[in-house]
Amino acid sequence: MTPAETRSASRRILSAARAIAARAGAGKITIDAVAKEAGLSKGGVLYNYPTKKALLSGLLDAMLAEHRELLDSVPERHPARTLRGHLETVLQSQEVDDDLSMAILATAASDPQLLDPLRGELTDDIGRILSDTQDTQGAMVVFWAIQGVRFQKLLKLPDGGADLRGRVIERLRTLIDELE
Repeated sequence: MTPAETRSASRRILSAARAIAARAGAGKITIDAVAKEAGLSKGGVLYNYPTKKALLSGLLDAMLAEHRELLDSVPERHPARTLRGHLETVLQSQEVDDDLSMAILATAASDPQLLDPLRGELTDDIGRILSDTQDTQGAMVVFWAIQGVRFQKLLKLPDGGADLRGRVIERLRTLIDELE
């Protein structure tokens, strides 16, 4: 396979895995199911992703790339740009992305290194967050609150209802805007 063919097949495989997760849940992602969905042989999938863990790692990489794109879409002139991007990422994530995130977390329970790319991404983001403001403590309180919202949503924990959730999100936006 040429590098271009490999990239194309990889995109098809990841797209197929997302389609399966959207339709049947992330627990139904198997190499066989992905091969069938992508219209590839099992060997074609295994060439790109030799294990289910590798496939989930590829999905995590794709999700991190989407996160970076969203961060880049926040105007540079916006104060606390990275924090705003994190909040918008949480708010814009679809149920399928949440399901995939849970599958990745479940796999990471047995192999914590799977999350190393996420750890690296967050380390870089925290560096930008802290350099974007003079109120580093306030910025970290907001960052941790956003991460709490992310996990509350992922775990489908009670949140006080749509009205309160909306007011809390607006409060987070205000806190972000008030950071110097």
